[in-house]
Parts: sequence; C-alpha cells; structure tokens
Amino acid sequence: MTLGPILLALATPSILISGGSVLDGSGHKAVREDVRVQGDRIVEVGRLSRRPNETVIDARGEVVCPGFIDAHSHADGEILTKSDASVVVRQGITTSVVGQDGSSHFPIREWIAKLNATPHTLNLASFVGHGTARSQILGKNANRPATPEEIHKMAALVDSEMRAGLQGLSSGLEYDPGYYSATEELIELAKAASKHHGIYISHVRDEENKAIQSFTELIRIAREAHLPAQISHIKLASKPVWGLADKVLGMMRSARASGLDITADVYPYTYWQSTITVLIPTRDWSDRKAWAKGLSEVGGPTHVLLTTYSPDKSWQGKTLADISKLTSKDPVTVIQEIVSKTHGAGAKGSESVVVTAMTEPDVTKFIRDPHIMFCTDGGLTPSHPRAAGSFPRVLAEYVRSRHVLPLPEAIRKMTSLPAHRFRLDHRGAIRKGYFADVVVLNPLTVQDEASLKQPTLPPKGIDYVLINGQVVVTRRGVTPARPGRFLTRR
Repeated sequence: MTLGPILLALATPSILISGGSVLDGSGHKAVREDVRVQGDRIVEVGRLSRRPNETVIDARGEVVCPGFIDAHSHADGEILTKSDASVVVRQGITTSVVGQDGSSHFPIREWIAKLNATPHTLNLASFVGHGTARSQILGKNANRPATPEEIHKMAALVDSEMRAGLQGLSSGLEYDPGYYSATEELIELAKAASKHHGIYISHVRDEENKAIQSFTELIRIAREAHLPAQISHIKLASKPVWGLADKVLGMMRSARASGLDITADVYPYTYWQSTITVLIPTRDWSDRKAWAKGLSEVGGPTHVLLTTYSPDKSWQGKTLADISKLTSKDPVTVIQEIVSKTHGAGAKGSESVVVTAMTEPDVTKFIRDPHIMFCTDGGLTPSHPRAAGSFPRVLAEYVRSRHVLPLPEAIRKMTSLPAHRFRLDHRGAIRKGYFADVVVLNPLTVQDEASLKQPTLPPKGIDYVLINGQVVVTRRGVTPARPGRFLTRR
C-alpha cells in the first residue's frame, strides 16, 4: 500500500464531537464517547483526544446520534430551487425518502443528473411512482382501468426505472390516477420492483372507513408479488375505525408471522393534510349525501381547515364552519364550490385542507410499535407543521413528556430501522466507517415549535446536524454547506 491515501487522510480536516452521550441507533443505552469525523465518514468512536487544528463540537450534556431518516417525504418537489432544505434539516433529518404516493420524477435518471448538478443539503432516495407509470403509458386518459397490454408496459417501465437504484414501487391509491387501478395491476408492477429487491410502499386506498380492507390489500400485494411492503403514514381517520389500532397492529404481526415483511411509518399528529376530495371515497362530487357523511365521520366542518385555496385567498386559514358562516352557505355547498373551482372540468385553482380526524390513543399505539418508523409527509414549503416538527415532536411529546418510548428506542426508529428498511448503505448508525450523518441534540430542551398558524418555525434543541461529514446546522442556523447526495438501494 502506498502512502498516498494515508497522507491524504491526514491532510483532510477532521471534526471531533466531544463529550456527548452516544446513542448509536441500535436501541442500546447511551455511552459516553467521542466521535471523530474525517471527510464524509465516521473514522473513530471512543475516548479520543483532540488533534492539532481539529474542529471541536462540544457535546457535553447532549446526545449524539445518527441523522434522522424521513420515511415518507415530498422534499423532491422543490429541492432544486430550495437547495438548503432548511425546514427539513433543522429538525435533524439527513435523508428524505421521496417519490411517494405514486408520483416520481420521470425519467428518473434525468432528474438524478439535475440533482447531482445542483449542490443541495439533503440526502435523497426515491421510489418509482405507480401513478407516474400509469400516466406515461395511459396518457391523458389514465383515470380508467388498464388493459393487460398496458399493465405489461407499465411493469416494463417500473423495471427500467428500478435499474437506477430506486427503493421500489410507491402508490397513492386515494388519488388519481392510482384510484382507478385494480389490485392485480399493482401486483404485476410490484413484481417488477421485486426483481430488483425493492419494496412496495403505499398511501392505501382508504385511510377512513375502509382502512382495514385497504391494509389487507397491501398485505395481499406483498404476498403475491413476493416483496416487503410498507403502509405510508398509517392512520385511522374516521369515526367508524377509531380505536382499531390494536386490530391493525395484529394484522401486521400475523402477516410477519406468516413470513411477510410488513412495516409502516407515521407522523405524530392527529390531523392530516391533503386534497379535500379524499373526504369521500367516490368521484361523484355531486353527491351531497356522501359529502355530509364524510364530514360527519371526521368530526364535522370545524375539523376541516382550508389551508390553500387559490380562487379566494380570504378563505385560507378558515375552517369550513367559518366559511359557511361567512358566506351563509351550508358546509356541503361550500365543499362543492371548492371542488368545482379546483377539480372540475377546466378548473385551474388549487386547494389543500388540514383535517383533524385521528384519535390520540391510535396515534400513540402506532408510534410505540417497534416496526413503525417516522415520517413528515411534508415538503419544503409546508402548511402543515409535520414538515418542520415531526421528529422533534416525537422526542419532546412521546419520549420526554409522556414516556411512550425510551429515548434509545425512539432514535432507533428514526435511524437504523429506516436505514435497514430502505437498504441505505452505511447509514443510520454511529459506527466507524459509516457515513457521517450525525445529529447533536439536547434531550431536555428539544421541542417542536411549528404550528398550524406558523408551520415552518424551526424546533429548539437540535444544535448540530452533519450530512456526509459537513456541518449543515449549528445553533445559529443553517450553514452554506451543500453536501447532499442521491442515495441508491444497496
């Protein structure tokens, strides 16, 4: 061996994270150790002495842990223009898994090339979207059942996109065009992902009344396509299914006992954000009875907050109850007007709602389960606080305040669990030779600050974040470093 690599390593500036309590991502208790970072890797873990001219991060009284991995993210939507990804990295997220809900960039290799040519902060890994495949093969008439020939072409497209090192197949079956697909179509496309050792991840058909049937469909797809599967942002979002978390977790345990690999991710809020159309499981938007039933099952018009509405921005930030009172129109009429102007024929407007529709006991049970990891389901310009606060909220509310999880287990579910699930090579652990994605946090002060009124407020207590060995967050804020990479499945 020549001296070249050794001399280069010695010449590379190093960072010593000193005096902290290391939670290595395994779920084991903290150990007082120092961590040395050189280049993009962790090169030493133990009781270490400072080298001359070495940068030191004083972590006394703090926890040092792997960077958090967001299992369901939409950060890819703006990463080329919001390269600092500040909303995301400030909460300790170092890798976001994108291409979710059936929607991915196409062709993915072209997007990866653009990403690699644009310095950015965040690591990204991506799925190939089922809806994207549908739109490419079926064209503008994708809102219909596919023919066998079209399914064959979609499967070939998935196969081709997977060759870029993607994570697997994602679907968004509550949305167009995935809404119109048969289970058999999904099985065939999942088989194409399975050939590349990918997984199937799904925003299932119905997170409300038919949630149990929807989870059953996901398990069937996993069984018949012979691949692991994950339920995206698992929830029970209407009165008829409230309180069924134990039943859902039992279904997942039974599936694993039968040899399947079934997991989920969750965000720590009782309210979701999406399009108002998902309040009903039909595309007959003229059906007033369906809207009335959908409203009732999420708790009524006070539980539906209109966060985006381009046709009349004065409605933004108001509940359907508020708008009903303001306009002297009943809530169903208000909904139908919103849908007509944003989803009807020729409509060009946009809308988004935040709906309080889950129960805290169900959310808590999902958060506690050892096979469920965490996500934000958020982008880089959010109107839901989950995008800026999910991971600190888990640490503040469910670890420190309510003791739902011990801190080492919460960190495991944020780091090594998703790293293993998404086959991210040498990520998710504080270990020699692993990539230096590292978070330094204060477990006594970490706290989410984002709210519905101020959804982008940064959290407290996340003091340093390193991505690929570069400091991207300090106590003073986000740095100019842009070390993010596109990560492929190993």
